[in-house]
Parts: sequence; C-alpha cells; structure tokens
Amino acid sequence: MKMYSEWASLEQEIQCDTANQSVLHKFPAQVGRDVACAVVKPIAQNLSIAVSNSEQSNLNNTKDVRWVMEVLCFGLSLPLEEHESIRDCVNVYCEWLSALASPKPCVPKPVLEDPNPFAQVIVQHLLNLFVPRPKASIDLVRRQAVLCHRVLRTIQSVATESSILTRETWETLLKFLLAANDSLLSPPTEKDDVGLSSYDIGDHLCERVLSVLLEMWLLCCARCFPSPSLWKTFRVMCINWRHHEALVLQWHRVNHVLTCRLLRFMYGPDYPELQLSEEDAQLLPGEITNDCVAQSWFRFLHILQNPVDLCHPEIISQTPKFLHMALASETVVDPSQHECLRKLPYIFYKAMRGISVMVNAFLGIAQCVKGENMLSPANNRSLTAPSSPPGQRKSKGAFAAVTAPLTQRVSRSTTSVNTSSATSKLPSVAPSSTPGQLSLEGREPLATTRPHCNSILHLFGAWLFEAALAGVKLHPCHVNKGSQGRRANSFTETRPSSITLDGLQERLKHADNTYEAGRAEACGALCRIFCAHKTGEEILTVYLSRFYIIMYYGLQTDEENISGQVLSNILFNSCDLLRVDLVGVQILVPYILSALELVLSDLNPKFKPHDQIPVIELRKACIHLLLSMLSLPLHFKDLEIKDIVGFPDELPISQSFISLKVRMIELLLKALLKETDSSNTQLLLGGLMLAMQDLALCEEADQTTLQPAHDVPVTVDSDSHMDSFHQESLHFRHSSQSSTTAKELDTAHGLFGQATSLVCNRLMASWKSDLNTALAAMEVLCGLAKVHLNFPNTLMCKRTVKWICDFIVYQCSRPAPNHSRDLHSMIVAAFKSLTLWLVEHNGLLQDKECLHNVLEVVELGISGSKSQPGTPLIACKNRVVNSDSKLYAHWQNRASDPPKFKGDKQLMPASMRVKDAAEAVLTCIIDQVGAFPPPCGPESLFSLLDEKALLKCARGSTSEDQPSQFRYFVLDNSIIIGLLEQPLGNVEDPLPTVTALIRGPFGRHAWTMQLRHSPRLKKVSSKAHLSDPGRPLPMNNVGVHHNIKQRYFPEVVDKVALTKADLSIPTMKSLVTEKDAVELDKLTGFIQAQERFENKIKDRVHQKMRITHYPNRQTECKPPSICHEFQTARLFLSHYGFLSLEALKEPSNSSVPPALVMLDTTNTGLYADLETLDGVPTRDIDTVHIFYVKTGQTTSEKILRNVTRKSHVQPQFLEFVHSLGWPVDVKKHAGWTGHVSTSWKTLELEDLEDDECPSGTGGSVYNGQSKVLYWADVSTEVAFVIPSPESYLMKSSSSECNADKSPATARKTPAPEATLMKPRFLSLDMDKPPGPGPLLTDSASVRLRKTGRNFSQLTGPDTKVFVVWLESFEDYETFPAADLVGVTSTGLDQQGTSGGMVTYREKDLFILFIHALQNGLFRLQLQGHTTKMSMAIPLVSGMVVSRRSLGTLVRQTAINICRRKTLESELYQPPHVRRKLKIQEIVKKYRSNVTEPEFYTALFQDVSV
Repeated sequence: MKMYSEWASLEQEIQCDTANQSVLHKFPAQVGRDVACAVVKPIAQNLSIAVSNSEQSNLNNTKDVRWVMEVLCFGLSLPLEEHESIRDCVNVYCEWLSALASPKPCVPKPVLEDPNPFAQVIVQHLLNLFVPRPKASIDLVRRQAVLCHRVLRTIQSVATESSILTRETWETLLKFLLAANDSLLSPPTEKDDVGLSSYDIGDHLCERVLSVLLEMWLLCCARCFPSPSLWKTFRVMCINWRHHEALVLQWHRVNHVLTCRLLRFMYGPDYPELQLSEEDAQLLPGEITNDCVAQSWFRFLHILQNPVDLCHPEIISQTPKFLHMALASETVVDPSQHECLRKLPYIFYKAMRGISVMVNAFLGIAQCVKGENMLSPANNRSLTAPSSPPGQRKSKGAFAAVTAPLTQRVSRSTTSVNTSSATSKLPSVAPSSTPGQLSLEGREPLATTRPHCNSILHLFGAWLFEAALAGVKLHPCHVNKGSQGRRANSFTETRPSSITLDGLQERLKHADNTYEAGRAEACGALCRIFCAHKTGEEILTVYLSRFYIIMYYGLQTDEENISGQVLSNILFNSCDLLRVDLVGVQILVPYILSALELVLSDLNPKFKPHDQIPVIELRKACIHLLLSMLSLPLHFKDLEIKDIVGFPDELPISQSFISLKVRMIELLLKALLKETDSSNTQLLLGGLMLAMQDLALCEEADQTTLQPAHDVPVTVDSDSHMDSFHQESLHFRHSSQSSTTAKELDTAHGLFGQATSLVCNRLMASWKSDLNTALAAMEVLCGLAKVHLNFPNTLMCKRTVKWICDFIVYQCSRPAPNHSRDLHSMIVAAFKSLTLWLVEHNGLLQDKECLHNVLEVVELGISGSKSQPGTPLIACKNRVVNSDSKLYAHWQNRASDPPKFKGDKQLMPASMRVKDAAEAVLTCIIDQVGAFPPPCGPESLFSLLDEKALLKCARGSTSEDQPSQFRYFVLDNSIIIGLLEQPLGNVEDPLPTVTALIRGPFGRHAWTMQLRHSPRLKKVSSKAHLSDPGRPLPMNNVGVHHNIKQRYFPEVVDKVALTKADLSIPTMKSLVTEKDAVELDKLTGFIQAQERFENKIKDRVHQKMRITHYPNRQTECKPPSICHEFQTARLFLSHYGFLSLEALKEPSNSSVPPALVMLDTTNTGLYADLETLDGVPTRDIDTVHIFYVKTGQTTSEKILRNVTRKSHVQPQFLEFVHSLGWPVDVKKHAGWTGHVSTSWKTLELEDLEDDECPSGTGGSVYNGQSKVLYWADVSTEVAFVIPSPESYLMKSSSSECNADKSPATARKTPAPEATLMKPRFLSLDMDKPPGPGPLLTDSASVRLRKTGRNFSQLTGPDTKVFVVWLESFEDYETFPAADLVGVTSTGLDQQGTSGGMVTYREKDLFILFIHALQNGLFRLQLQGHTTKMSMAIPLVSGMVVSRRSLGTLVRQTAINICRRKTLESELYQPPHVRRKLKIQEIVKKYRSNVTEPEFYTALFQDVSV
C-alpha cells in the first residue's frame, strides 16, 4: 500500500527478537529445567498464600524481581510434560500484570511502583507459552491451549481496564500478539498418521488469538493510535496467515463493526443498519471517535492486501514457512500443492462474502450478519475438498455463495433439482450446510441517500472485478499482456485505467470452477452495485466495460464454460439490470436471453444452481429480466447489437434487436407452459399481454397487411366439441421445433392465436383451482378481447368463448364442499370476460353453436342447471394430463336430449354473485352486443331522457315541473314503468299513444308506442281511415222478393208419429183446474191485447215510412266522432299481458308484492327517489389520479404545481396522458367525471355557456373542474383526473362549505368536435352532495334542478389508484401519498374525518409509478397493499414498456386492480343489484295499497294535475 511505502516493516524485528530468551537458555536443558522447577514452585505457593491472606510479596527490590523473571521466562518454555511448572509461571505473571489495572497485594513492590516496564518484559516472556511443542500429546496440547487462553484473557482484561498504559506498552502488546499469531498461524498445518497435527495448538488457538489481536488493535486505535510501522507490519505479517479461514472471518468481523459505525455517522441514523450480534456490537470501544473509526476502517479493510490472492494457491504458498516445508518434505514438491490449501476455495468464498456484506451495507440494504463470522472447528473439518491440488482439478461440490442481504431469508424448503448426466460433470465446492433460502418477494428498496456506484467501485471494484473472473479462461482480446505480474492489492493501486483484464488469467488452459463460490459472490455483488444505478448518475466507462466483460463470461451457457453458481447468482441479482439506464447495457441482451432460455425452458434447469437460491426464485428473477426485455425488439427494431467479443481474424457477428423478437416470444410461451408457481405464472401472463399489445399496436402503426397462412395456430375440427385441452398442450410443447410457429409468432395474428389457445388450455388443465392465476388468466383474456387485429382470428375468438363457457360449467359443477367465495370469484370474473368477448366480437353470436353455448352457460349461472344436462364425458381418454391437473367431467349436449322447461326446474344458482353476473351477461347480449357504443356515446348505456324532458315535449303540457302526469307501475318488483298518456308534440296522428319511461336494474329507457291500424310505411295519414267515406248510391235492381215462412224445425218433423214417450209430458189443459182456468183466461186476454197493440203500431210505422223521403236521416249510418281519450296506460298494461286479476293478487305466505303494483304519485318523495335511482350507475366506475413528480420533490404543493405549465413536464407525459382516454367537458359529459357532484348530468345547450379552458398547461386542465380524461367500455367507466393547485385549494374550501349551501354543478352537451356523434342530451339533473368550492358553477348562470340525493347505493370498495410520473425513479420511495389523498376525493370514499382531514386506509391505495428511461422506454413500479387477489396484471413491478402501449396497459391495470378489489370485498354489489335494491326500496315506500276494483277504476280516471 502506497500509504505505508516509506515506512519500514517490523516483521524481521519481531521474528528475530530475543527478548523472550532467558539466561538459563544458555545452560543445558536439564539444568534450566531443574532451576525453574525448584524456583517457580515455592514462588507460586507463596503467591497463592499471599493472595488468600492479602500478604505482600517478599520480592522487594528490582534485582530480585528481574532474577525471578529470568527463571519464569525459561519456565514458560519448558516442555509440556512440565505442565505444572508452566502453569505456575503463567499464574505468577498473570497476577503481576494486574498491577496495570487493579493491583493486588501479592504483586512485588517494584512492579507496583512502575508497572509499564515490567509489563513489557512479562508480555515478551509470555510469548514462549505460544511456541508449538513438537510431538506433544493431545491432552498436553489442550492444557497448553487452556493456559494460552488465560494469558490472552488476562492481557485483554488489563488492556481494557487500565488507564496507565504507555505507548511503549501498547506497542509491546501489539508486537506480542503479532508474534504469537505468527508463531501459531504461519506454518502450514499438517496431519500425521494418527490424525494429530504437530502444530495442533494452532487449531486450538487460531480463532481466539486472532480475535484478541484484532480487538486489542481496535482498542489501541481508540486510546493510542498505532504507528504506521505497526500498521505495515500487521499488513505484511497477515500475508503469512491467509491459509487460515479464521483470519478472514475475524477480519470481516472487525470490518462489519467499523462499517456499521461508519455508515451511521456518514449517512445518519435513518440509514439502513447493518445488524450485528450482541457480542460484535460490543467490540468497538465506546470512546473511539468518528475520525478514528474512518481511519481504522480504511486500514483494516486493506490489512489482508488483495483478498483475491486466496484463489491463487501459488501466491498463498509463497511464504517462508511454506517454502521451508516444501524443501523439508519428501512428498510435497510444489508448496501450492500442500494439503492445507484445499480450504482456499471456502476461504476465498468467505472473503468475497464479507466484501459482499459491506457492499450491501453501503447500498443501504438492510441486512443481518449475526452468525456470519462464526465457524466452529467441527464445521471447519467437515468441508469436503478435492484430492487433487487446486488449479489442476474440477471440484465436485458447490459453495453456497450467500447473497441473503439482498433479500429476506425464508425457511421454506425447495424441491430438489434433477440434473442431467452432462450437468453432473460441472464442478463446484460446497460448504456443509446452508443457513437459509433466498426470496425476491421481501426485497427491501435501496437507500435513497446511498453513495454513487463509482464510489463503491473505487473501494471494492478492483477486488470484485478480479474475483469475478477467478478460474475463467479469457479470450485473447480480453487479456492485457503488458500487465502480467501487476495485480492490484489496494484502493490506491486500483484506479481505473484500462478495460483489459489481468494477464495472470492467460495461463488457464481450461475453465476452472474450483473457486466458483467466491466468484459467484463477487459477480452477485457487482450486479447489485450496477443495479443500484441512480437516475442521471454517471459510471466510469472503464467500470462499465469491465462489468460487461464479466457478465459475458458469467452468462456463458455452453457445457465447457458454464458455472451454475455464477450464472444463477448473476441472474438472481440482475433483475434491474436492463431498467436502470446503464450506458450500453443492451450489448448483453443476447447473452442474457441465452441464459434465460437455459433456465425457463425447463422446470429443472440443466445446471446445478445455487444451493441457497430456490429454483422458483431463480425462475422469478429470470422472468423479471425477460419482462424488461420484451419491448426492446420492437423499440430498436433493426438496430445492430455489437459483439462484445472481437476476434481480429474473424468477421464480427452482427445481429439486430428485431431478430430476437421471436426467440423472446417463444421463450415466454414455453415458460408459461412449464411454470407451476402461481406468482411466476402471473408475471408471465402480464408479459404475454405486453407482448401481444405491443406487437398489435406496432403493426397497426406500421399498417402491416400480411395475411396469415392459417386462421388458428392449432388445427382442430371446428364442428367437434372443444375438449382437447391436453392435445393442444402437446402442440405447444413441440411448437418451438416447427418452422411454422416462428412465422406465426412474428405477427400479431399468429401470436393472438397462440396466446389465447395457450392461456385457455392452461386455464382448464392447471389453473382452474388457483384463484390468483385464474383471475390473471381472465384479465389476459379480457385484454386479448380488446386487441385490434388487421385480420381478426374469428375461429379462435369463437373457441375462446367456448373455453370460457366450459370453464364456468366446470367450476359450477364442482362438488358442494369445493364451493367457496374464491371459486365464485373466478366464475364472476369469467362472466366478465365473456361479456367483453361478446361485445368486442359481436359477430360471434351470429354463429348458432356459439349462441347456444353462451345462452346455455347463462342459464346455468342463473338457475344452477341446464335445460339439457347432457351426458358426462371424462377428459382422460388418450390424453396427457399434467401433474397439477385433475380429471374433470365435461357435459356434452345432444339435440335429442329432452329439454327441461323453466317451470320444471328448481332455482338453485351456485351463489347470488354468480346469478347476478349471469344476469348481467344476458342483459348485455340483449342490449349491447352489436349496439355498443350506443348513439349517445360510450358514456351512457341508457336513454338520457327523463320525465321533465318528456313533459316539455308533451302536447298540452304547460309546466316543466309536472312529473305527476306520469302513472308509475312496478313489474315483478324490479322494473318501474312511468307511463305518460299525453302524446308528444311531434305525434300528429290521433292514435292511442303512450310514452313509457322504464327504469330497471340495467338502466333507464324511454319508449313511445302507438296503437296503429296501418303500418308507418304507408304515406296515408291515420285520419284518412277515420273520415266519412260517404253513402253508396242506391241500386234500382233490388232483385226478386221471396216471402218465406221461417220454421224452427224441418218439415219432416210433422210426419213423425208420436210415441208413448212423447205423451210422457202432460199438456197444460190436463193440468189446469177450475180455479186456475179463470187466471189463465185473464192472462190470455192480456196477451191478445198486447198483440193487437203491436200490430197497430207496426202498421203505423210502415205507413210513415212509405211517405218519408230517401234517405232517412234517423236511420242513416254516420261515422263516429274521433276519440281522444283511450286510457293508453290500461291498453299498454293489457296488451303486454301485465294487467290481470292474478297479477294484482298478493302472494300467499310471502312479503313479495304482487306482480303489478301502482305507486302513489301524490307523495312528492317518489320523484326524489326516482332521481336517486337514476344516479346509481349501471357500470362499475373507477377513478385514476395522475401526478407528476420532478426530481427530489417530496411535498404535495410542489408536486401539484408541476402540471400548471407545459414547460414543467416532459413531453412524453402529455402524450401518455392523452393515450389514457379522450378529453370530455365536465359540464357536457353524461358519464362519470371522477366526482359524484359533477357526474351523470346534462343540460340543454341554451342553458350553458362555453367556458374558456386554459392552454399550455402540463395537464392541469384535466383536474375535474372543466375537463377530465374519460374512457369507458360496456362494463366500466374510468375517469382520469390530474389534480392541480386548484384541487388543493378545493380540499381546504370544501371542509368549510356547508352542505346545504353547496350548489350542484351543471353540465352541457358535448362539443361538435367530439369523437363520437351524439344526439341532443335531455336528462334529469340531480342535486349533489357538498363538493369542492372552486369546482362549483354560479347558480345564476345555469338553471339547475335540485332534489335530494342518497349516496348509500354508491358504496363499494374504497380503492384509490394513483399514477405517478417520476423524473427520478428513486423518488418513488419518498412520494407523499398520504398528503395527496385529500385532493383525490370522488364523493364515494368510505372516509372518516379526523380534525377536518380525510383519513384513508393504506391497504386500499395502489400506486403505479412510471419512469421514462433514456432509451425511450418506460419503467413501471407498483406499490400497494398485497393481498391474495391484489396482484393485478398486465403491468407488474419492474416491467419495461414501450411508448405505444404504455397508456393502454396502465389503463387495463388500473381497471383490473379495482375489479380485483370488488371481487375481494364482501360489501360490493354489482350496479344492477344496487339498482334493483333501490327499486325494491321505492316499492316499499310508495306502493298504493288499493283494492282490485280501485286499481281498475284508477286506470279509467284521468291523472290528477
């Protein structure tokens, strides 16, 4: 190290020091032994007596003390057989050393008076105890170790407690510890035949003597900072000990303690802490200053010089002790082949592991290193090492290069990985155990205040770059031959100068994976450093170049050069590599893609991965890399990718980004086919949707018109039943081997067929029981339904609909114990997907088979059974069934099966949620399929006419506020019909006319009906049929008049002879008595008189007719007068079959009202509730709030102010905003606007004035005050709002506004330049709850209609979705979401107030962060509370998206997030259910309890005005 270059090392002085030699060493050994034993024993005995009796020592002068010390010095060097004498010597010296801290009475007086000089001599003498004794027994060596432990403990205690140590004493202590370590650790350890090392004392004391040395050195740094000569000596002597793993462990132990303290005062207490064990936390002296910590940290960091030397046995063995061993040994020729060097792979791994921990600490990755540095001798000896020397072998085990600080460790076990025979040849060396498994799920974000990558690379880059190529065979173009023999040992020697690598590697003829564990750790650390690149940060070109070369070698996939641990570690730690704006990183894309193909193409990778990286987590990391690559081919297209390896004699290999497109898509489909993990599958499904959407939009932009060769990718008879899921899975397994598949995947048409078929197959085969995966699959199918293709794949669309129907049938037919809320959520999601497919591809219902399938599954959802149950077919015949799939019964319908009629079936749906979803599909088929968007635009699915608009047009109406002219009836407790019997003003024909305003669960509809006698096509007016046609002219020829006597019976009756039976009825004469005869005569007279009177009148009339002129006015036929009163309400109800006695009867034993109910129009509350019903939307409504965050902004005021000026935002932001939806005027908009106070209202054009909208804004014009961005389909409305400073003011003013004083906001009809042609809007305006002040319109300028409004029907899951545009990606961690929630109120929030501030639940807030990369792509980051159903797709965290598909995918993700929350919420009700419940509430409140006669009477009466 250059900082010590001018200072001399004290190594020679320490090694040749004779201060530990006694005068007795000059005499024969036996003489010295006898003297020592004779002198030491009584001294020790007197010492013990003096200690117990607190007596003073009898050594009163310096001369006596020094003589005794000469004897004690020799006694410490006695053979171990004289253990008792050695022990007595140790006891005496340990007691005398107490004079430095807490003196005892037994200590001689001269030592007490001036302890430092005597202590220095004592310490030097004690070095004899640490000298190994050859040929000692195990028991004696253990006893020696015990004495050494006591000495170390005593010295450490004295140094810690003493306050009188001089610099000379400190230096003596440090020299003693250096000499002790050198004596024990310098020689190579050897095992004899018995298994006992002749230097076994080193094994016993290695860890302890090193720990004391480092701890004492730290203490000395705090109290008496060591001189540069001592630092250099320490550094030079460590070179001789590097073959001991304890040195590396203790080195990192001190480094981690100093690093923890260093980070705390450099970056503050809030910086993620490096968690230490309790013992290590006490290692640092409390009095040490921050400056001292910084100086000590840097010196300790480089105390081992270059730790990469540990992977070079030829360097480690270049010490005097190793050379002496080689010369003295008959078996060892080369010192590098010594047996003890077999541990170097593990020591090298531990060295890189410790450096990796420090790198993570500087990156701000919260981690715990408790137990990292603990290694027991048992574990040390349990390492499996190869028999051949390093550098000449390929090892057989695998080291677990721990990268746990990047992630949280999980205790779950992973499935074992089966490797092929070729893979078994791959070398690796492994420790005996792995502490835990790694996971990407719990990854903590990097610290925002972390140092720049260059700073970390300046510290550790030289070591990591070199270690990352340990054992790698370099290409000639990557070797700097001029640098042979020059290797970096420290920071000061490793400043970047060249991208070429060390010439030392050139000696490798073959790749050597002996040290792949440490290499993997170094590669992982480098990947984490470069993935920590900040927005706008610059990294030196030389660092980038060396890193890319390392990545090139680490990503090798050929059998000769592959390293499983390195490859898996690189992939696991490089998730962010392609999404952090590294300059030139795209050069690695081909190599990364090859590595991903090796991992994702099979469930079990073809190499031995990291022991601590589960296969599932490795695949997840690879999927993240794949998701960050999918947009590259279509973005860069024909741009050439430079080859990282240049051979002078060969032409460079060139390939473009577009050439990788098919490979990426094939890999995506293969991975999706093979994947079994639910989380990974959802990520892949999101990637599939991204690829499909991007390819379709690219073709649409390029106007590609290539007609595909096949209509569907899988050839199956369309007339057969679509139950061949597993057969098609086989097709996908082999699709990559066919040339036609590549052509199909090259177009959106082909990919559409492959994607839909694969998703549907996997859905039925493997995903049908997994809630999250099934929901993700349905979201993908919904997205695919909206993909626009130049040539629609009609047959595949039809088959997809059939698959969805089969999925619903299968789930509904599962046994009752399997039915749960999650199962029904899958069914509901399937019905939603089915709705979108039918609406987007309305031609499907023109197919009879498809229509039958859809209606059949709708029937199943509503009633719980089919009319034709069919026969079960078990899908297991000659098919391959995946291990995770179950046999399922499929029901095939036959035309000959007798249907089961509706009245004969018992209504037993799977659940009410399923029934509601099926009803929604049925209504959509009837109302919307083929008719969406309606004439009034997608913002409204129903009529915009209400009572007041109709009354304005009604003939004879004089007031706009006369809704009581309507009669209101309720049909089947679910439909309210308002009937207006007055004809409208545009009806000229005097025909029976009724205007019906029908409010049902699915909206409001206005019908006008006439009872006509002739079709409208005829030009003849209806009045022509009601006018007098005139009498026809009389005819003179009246024919012959025949006088015929009418008979009641034929003439043959008179010829029939009477029988006795005819006489059974007596005649009247035979029954009349004399008394009755008188009465009978009177009656006969009356009859005759009446007959004469009638004849007389008859004659008079005939006489009068003879003299009357023709025609007779009294008998002439006249046309009736035109009728204007028809009781059209009665006619309507009667003609449609609603009016009957049965419909008016109360059901027995039921609280359900009759089928036909009349509402009381005299109750004025009815109209307010009808308006509230009109305010309940017919579709799901979602709101997305968009924010723009400039670099470093953390306050809500600054964030809101960004969008006020166009110059304050990036141009891509405005382009993205306009891709989300289309702008609408809040006052003219008939749909959802982001707040209930301005939604679902329109007014007449004459009532509104055009407002001037500000121009040149950065999006603030869409803050909801005048405009919003709007998007809608048949099932969802979405409003995109960009809050502005006005929104912040509105939040403040809204808390002060009184609800009674808050006027509603009016709206106007759309401008002529609107995208969709819309008719004139006539709608009912409803009073709104108190809204934000600045949004309110002056009530004098607009004529408003005020009624009450009940918002209880609008409750649902309180889900907030934010889209945040970041100029600097790191700002997502400091985004003030809680401060901005207050400006995002929609009026539907389930909110509580605390001190006037709106509170919110964090679990209901989801944020999509968008960051524009320098290459023109966009990085996504999702943040929100994760539940079992909240991981919506297609966008996932880390995905990189192109500009063309960003808006579409963000919108789909926001909708899917809200939809998942509705499925998860137990309080959510579909819109049509909420409307139905509101109708039932109205019936209960306003029903007219009249009898049947009163009901009919009311029908014939005029409506009271």
